[in-house]
Amino acid sequence: MKALRIALAIPGAFLAAALVMRTLGIHAPESVATDLAQPLAVVTNWSAYGAAQLGALMAALALAMWAYLRIVALGRGAVPGRPGSVLVVAGIAAFALLCAACVPVIFSSDVYAYAAYGELARLGADPYAHGLLPHGNALFDAAIVQWGNPPPACVYGPAFVAIAEAIVSLAAPFGAVVQLDGLRTLSSGALVLCVVLAYAAYPGSRADRLTAAATIGLNPVAIWGAAEGHNDALALAIALGGFALARRGLLGIGAAVVAFSGSVKLPGIAAAIPLVLANRRAAIGAVAGAAATLTISAPLFASVATRLAPHGRYAPQASFQAIVIPLARLLVPADGLASVVTWAIAAAAAAAFAAMAAAMLRRRQPEGWTYFALAGWLLVPNPYPWYALWLLAVAAVAPGSRGAAALLALSFASLLRYVPDAVGAPAPGVAIALGIAATLPFALLRPRASSGIINGS
Repeated sequence: MKALRIALAIPGAFLAAALVMRTLGIHAPESVATDLAQPLAVVTNWSAYGAAQLGALMAALALAMWAYLRIVALGRGAVPGRPGSVLVVAGIAAFALLCAACVPVIFSSDVYAYAAYGELARLGADPYAHGLLPHGNALFDAAIVQWGNPPPACVYGPAFVAIAEAIVSLAAPFGAVVQLDGLRTLSSGALVLCVVLAYAAYPGSRADRLTAAATIGLNPVAIWGAAEGHNDALALAIALGGFALARRGLLGIGAAVVAFSGSVKLPGIAAAIPLVLANRRAAIGAVAGAAATLTISAPLFASVATRLAPHGRYAPQASFQAIVIPLARLLVPADGLASVVTWAIAAAAAAAFAAMAAAMLRRRQPEGWTYFALAGWLLVPNPYPWYALWLLAVAAVAPGSRGAAALLALSFASLLRYVPDAVGAPAPGVAIALGIAATLPFALLRPRASSGIINGS
């Protein structure tokens, strides 16, 4: 019962955020009236008012994070419900998602892009083309307010575009709000499904698997990301489903399913690597799944090569690279060369972590996977909060380890990436401070610093 009471603080924190942020909405300045008039209000360059809204959310998520870490720290046998009661964890996650949906604003416009891509596909147009959207369509008009016209070309896999098309088509008679909420509901449902699939996919005792499910599904940042409508939960659900199949002896099919998660979000292909390394018999399935994903993703690759890459802008925020790039510019004033130097430094740091990871795995230490995840995080110039869901899936492999502690802390620190978008472009000194704060969880890798966050001391 104690664990259940602690866990219920997570949805309670989201309800508190909804109350405070709705109260703040009473005093919204006139400058944000256009954003508030949108079907779904997105906090974008709201200055001090944006800082107040984001501060309220982060304070609530800090409280929820305390409860979450207590649950993970209590660990085996102490997750809500008796060992095997995965439906209790799934129910708490679902309740928390419902409470998160009560928050009156969100901090990302991605769901508008998803809806626009689905609507383009529904109308027979190409979501991977960087073309102008016609006016007079409610979804397109809303997406233009958020993204401009033309909006960015789609960077997601064709399976996700097909799913988005189905949702906006089904909800079309009910208007843009329902269409957007349909996509948010999809993401929320996928996170609840991740709880059940994690319990089926991870090895160990029932208590171990229940803890893994809670690590993924009760994380407040993961809950918020799903409530905003991001598609990472859908991609992870597919990958976890593949792992669950592999655990039941369907190794080749499972590896193919894991790799096929890339048809939602391309990096999902990499999730099949652990299966292949653990059992080479999985290689054929992984190759088949990856080949299928890459084949159907040809329009995505063409779009990235011809539309995204030539016009992409390198502007790291709230990350390790955001700390490095100002220093690189002091050494190499040319902006392009400074970007190359920054990438080189980040790649060198990531390579060091990858080397430590490989050494751990050779010693059969599962914590090595967390170091691979840390290496990957260093390579992300803009680590948005919804990316953290993938960190949680890796942290669940090595519960109680220093690497897992750092990954869980990074999930919360990723909320800092909202600051430049919600408040406005930070001054150089503030940008460096944000980068340092977002990178601080790496300090938990020191043996003496890592014990408290996981072991509850």
